[in-house]
Amino acid sequence: MLLQSSTGLITYKKTKKLIKGVTLIELLVVITIMMTMMSIVAPLAINTVDKASAQSEYLTFCNLLRRASTKAFVNGARVKIQLNKNSIVITKVDANNVFDKQSEANNTVLLEQTFEFLYFKETILFFNKNGMVDTKILEIQQLDKSRQLNLIALLEH
Repeated sequence: MLLQSSTGLITYKKTKKLIKGVTLIELLVVITIMMTMMSIVAPLAINTVDKASAQSEYLTFCNLLRRASTKAFVNGARVKIQLNKNSIVITKVDANNVFDKQSEANNTVLLEQTFEFLYFKETILFFNKNGMVDTKILEIQQLDKSRQLNLIALLEH
């Protein structure tokens, strides 16, 4: 483009076209920032999901204990709960069971379940025909945290 100045000299001025878009460098910078943010936030989100799943399992376990207590009371029969590592086995015990190998085969298995986030010491609990448990405190390992569950308080609610 030709321009004429007040002194009468003619000068050339380059015109720039307006370019709309993003350069590759700008795009790479934005992607790098986003990936950095995702690497910080993702582990927190995964940890939150694991905690929620562990809490859900804990509540499921508490409900299983309540149901076993109710089952013992309603049926007027003892209920045996075996806890081992991450599994629970609930069985209805015959009234005339003397706890030997032969009579144990006559017991009715009510439920078998494994947990992903709960771990137990090898423990056997009994609910009597009134629905009351023979042990007061039960230790549970949830994620990397140890919890003590008061069974009497759990069954009162």
